[in-house]
Amino acid sequence: MAGQLKEGGLMKFFTECLQDLFNAEKKFVKCAAALSIAAYTEELQTALLCQSHQSETHAERLYQVFKLLSIHPAEGKCKIIEILSDKSADIVKTVETGTALRDSAIIYAVQLIAHYKIACYGSLISLLEEIEEDSAQVLLERCLTDEKHASDQLNQLAIKVINPSAARESV
Repeated sequence: MAGQLKEGGLMKFFTECLQDLFNAEKKFVKCAAALSIAAYTEELQTALLCQSHQSETHAERLYQVFKLLSIHPAEGKCKIIEILSDKSADIVKTVETGTALRDSAIIYAVQLIAHYKIACYGSLISLLEEIEEDSAQVLLERCLTDEKHASDQLNQLAIKVINPSAARESV
């Protein structure tokens, strides 16, 4: 059955999804770095730079998955990440500079992207179970774990630091 999947529609679908995610990670490297410049608090700036570097690592891992599966990492654009990145830029433009409210908005936008990537990694891992490629699955599972951890860190930063500051600004 694995041979049929490698030759048929599931492998093609997996390849397209992997290429989208690869392009999403490459796009997010730039997006997170740009948002770190727009962020007000040092904690958020640091978290976003870490996420940018993490996306570089994820892109490298995804490239390894391409090599393991003998797939060409075609250039292209992940339309969903393009839309979410544009949403992030709009938020930065519309919320006052130097405020915790802006940081809350940035976290919101970044978590939209992170949750999309979490969903992608989870789906690709489940597809790899059918394709029976354990080495690639391990690489994707590491990325998924990183994404969940980064999202949790942003959530804790929002709850403990950013959102309370934003609430005080609103009074």
